[in-house]
Amino acid sequence: MKRQTRLVQALVALIIVAGGGLAEAGVIFPVDQTTGVPILNSTVTISLFDASGNDITDTWLPTWEPNRISSVNVGFNVQGAPVITGATATLKGDVLLPATLNGLTNPFVKAPAVNNGQLLLATSRYPGRCTNYGAVATTPAAEPLDYDLAAAPALTVNGVQRQVFLLTSQDCGGIAVMTGTVNGQSYLATIPQDSNLNGIPDIWERQFCPNNACPVGNEDNDTGPVVGTPTGDGIAAFDEFRGFIVSNVHVSTDPRQRDLFVHLVNAQCGAAANSLLGGGATTYPTDGSSVFANLASLVPGSQVHVLGYPPTPANPMTPEWVDRFSSFSQQTGFVYSDGTSTAPADDRRINANAIFPLGVPNLTTGPIQKGLRVTECLDVSAPQPLGTTGIGSTNGPDNSLVYTQRIVSYINGMVTAGGTRPLKLFVFQNGAWAATFTGTGAPTDADRNVILSQAMKYYVAHELAHSTRLTPTVEGTRQTSYGYHHAPGTGSVMDQTITQKIDKSTSGFNSFYIPSTYNGSDQSNYKILD
Repeated sequence: MKRQTRLVQALVALIIVAGGGLAEAGVIFPVDQTTGVPILNSTVTISLFDASGNDITDTWLPTWEPNRISSVNVGFNVQGAPVITGATATLKGDVLLPATLNGLTNPFVKAPAVNNGQLLLATSRYPGRCTNYGAVATTPAAEPLDYDLAAAPALTVNGVQRQVFLLTSQDCGGIAVMTGTVNGQSYLATIPQDSNLNGIPDIWERQFCPNNACPVGNEDNDTGPVVGTPTGDGIAAFDEFRGFIVSNVHVSTDPRQRDLFVHLVNAQCGAAANSLLGGGATTYPTDGSSVFANLASLVPGSQVHVLGYPPTPANPMTPEWVDRFSSFSQQTGFVYSDGTSTAPADDRRINANAIFPLGVPNLTTGPIQKGLRVTECLDVSAPQPLGTTGIGSTNGPDNSLVYTQRIVSYINGMVTAGGTRPLKLFVFQNGAWAATFTGTGAPTDADRNVILSQAMKYYVAHELAHSTRLTPTVEGTRQTSYGYHHAPGTGSVMDQTITQKIDKSTSGFNSFYIPSTYNGSDQSNYKILD
């Protein structure tokens, strides 16, 4: 599954520099030291450059990843001309993280109005590294600044060597408040530019908070996937900007669309080397697609974030959420890090470091928003069930199980029932069943893997969806109950089971009808935030 990285990497915004008359590369303006408002007629401005001297002021946003350092070169301009030497720059970091957040303002860049009514601005000290990642300091005062600033060698830009300072981000979405002197005059600036002081840079707001949709940053107005579905995903706009570490990659999410976080625990109930979802001799799907691919028909794939993936031979836990998982077996059930079978309240929490935490209230850790866990179990002590999940919500106590070895046995049994008939695979597309694979002879291992790969994607998406109440009521007829499912053959991922058709003639086909999409009814019931 392709992952959405910084959504604004390609954003180019041209700013008309006051007095210049021409569309030039954007600049950062100093701010009034009393109000924090940008001084648009300032003769001194700031530009940002990459290591090659390219001007990236219009597109640069802070980021941080576990295995990558993100830095930018900061240079001053006077009346549009580069400052060659003589400037100084330091980070302003004297306003500390309050012990209590009021949920109404971003207290790290918009501190209380003290000091004779002047607005205090200081480099952010956000807890942890990202909304979902990184340890929080034991006390607010111990939380480090989100940036480092150091003098750097002169940088050649358009053939001219200019003085720069190296600004290194230590957080996924921090704001640097920099004080500088140019020609003996003192200046204050926020990097990136943050004109309304809500902690969300202007260039990001223009793209993802149009018409001032995120004035404070505590808004949660995500919509979709269809008209009339509940709004909100338990992640405030600021915390979506700050973003998440998703399989070691920084992802800044879209506050206009709901996001779903999932994690695969593979190789339980048996040896890790036998996993069918990663690390074993065969990994399904065998075509290179993601086992979570069917979720993209519920919300776009860019809104499904798979934490701690791809899997390793033993993939029980991930630091990309609050993970209290220890193990699962048929005999013990789920066991958590405290040795009990009851999940701690914060297990699966994805907003532990949120500035504006939303979700389910919790007395000890604040509002909690969770992701979904799906666990692979290799048990074959019984042929059924092939998967199981309690009917609940994302923030509920449910964990999904997929019995991969049972699925293999079940599908192989269906293949064997068709004898030497070639296999044929149908998936539901655009309101109808469509053939996507047709075998040319007696089933081969490769043919079986096509069916098994689609089956694995179906069962994973099916079980995870039970945790979002896509089928909130029992369905069926007077004679037949389908439980919290649709009838087989309707084509929805929430169908009760895969269907099969074996042609009477041995020269015919053994056809599998495997659902791969969610229908409108599923989408209208989709809910993340309780």
